[in-house]
Amino acid sequence: MTDPSAQLTADDWRRIVDALRYLGRDLHHRSFSVTSERRELLWEEMDRCLELADRLSGARLDQED
Repeated sequence: MTDPSAQLTADDWRRIVDALRYLGRDLHHRSFSVTSERRELLWEEMDRCLELADRLSGARLDQED
């Protein structure tokens, strides 16, 4: 099985990372209009999106070296 990430260009990776960061910001924005229980769930998902964006961004930088 081939690695699907090998078929992605640098622009593709940038778009994925940008989309994850945008999603994280959107989740944070939405969290202000929900209950505190739901807010915690949204913040957890926001943290996961931002963490994944950072990991992917770092992985791409490592591959470019």
